Order: sequence, then C-alpha cells, then structure tokens
Amino acid sequence: KEEESLVNWKENLGLGKEKVSRLHFFFHDILSGKNPTAVRIAQAAMTKTSPTLFGVVNMADDPLTEGPEPTSKLVGRAQGFYASAGQQEVCLLMAMSYSFTEGKYKGSSL
Repeated sequence: KEEESLVNWKENLGLGKEKVSRLHFFFHDILSGKNPTAVRIAQAAMTKTSPTLFGVVNMADDPLTEGPEPTSKLVGRAQGFYASAGQQEVCLLMAMSYSFTEGKYKGSSL
C-alpha cells in the first residue's frame, strides 16, 4: 500500500487535471548591428580559439514575434542568459524567462 502511494504521489496533491498548451512564436536573437538584443558579457581565455566558443556567456532581451520576420508583430520577450558549455560539441546552457505581452497569453510568463 505504501509503495502504491509513492507511485501515485502526484494524485494526492489535489492539483487537478494537467492542461496542455501549444505555443507558437519566433525567437530572434540578434548579436550584431545597431540594436543587438544579445550581448557578450564574459568569455574564457580559450574562447577565441575554441571551435564551440566554449566559455562565452551572452545576456539577452530578445523579441518573440508572431511570424518569422523580425518586423512581425511582437508578442513578448525572452530575457536571460546563455553560455557555451561544450568543448568538443555545441552545447548551450540557457536560463530564460518568456513574458507574453500580446495575444491569448498576454500577461503570462514561463
């Protein structure tokens, strides 16, 4: 009986039924030009010679848009940082907050 309650622990929390939402938006990470939305804030001594840019850390405030074009309707922002964490293969460590400012999920964040 105790083993069964451990397996079904989530049902005992009273959280209700899970709901699935399908989000569809485009994330624009712009690193160059007059108005970049992501900037390098740190790098390791070896970053410039690394094929994966190992050790680089970027801070971002990226637009989320309805369509693939950067000029498409803005629906929110992705704010946070990402870093190159792999020396031999491309591997990113990302910590981002997604805040929605328009549409069905206006006022929501992930």
